[in-house]
Amino acid sequence: TSPQIFDMGGVERSSHAVSIIRQIFRELRKADEKFTSKSATTRFIMRESRDHQTTQKILCKAPNEMEHLASTYKHYLLSTRRLETLQELYKGGERSIAKSANLVGLELPERNR
Repeated sequence: TSPQIFDMGGVERSSHAVSIIRQIFRELRKADEKFTSKSATTRFIMRESRDHQTTQKILCKAPNEMEHLASTYKHYLLSTRRLETLQELYKGGERSIAKSANLVGLELPERNR
C-alpha cells in the first residue's frame, strides 16, 4: 500500500511527513510563545522540505530521508522541552528527607513521641 499523498503548496508529501511537520510546529509554539506561521523558522522548514522533495526526485535520495530528518528534529524539540520541565521540577538543591521521599511517592513513618 502506498502512503496517502497531500499537496501542500504544490509539494507532494506523504501524510506521515505532513504529520511530522505539524508536530514540529506544535513543539516550536510550545517552546516560543512568539512563534507564528509567518516566522523565519516556518519559512525555512517549508522551503527545506520543498527543496528536499525536488532534490530527492532528481538525485534519487532515499525516499524517506526528509521524513527521517524531520522526525529526528521533532524528537530533539520534544526531548529538549521535557528536559527543561524535569530540570524545573527537580531543581532546588537539598531537600528534607520527607520532601525527598514524597517526591518519589513515599511517606515516612510517623514518629512516636
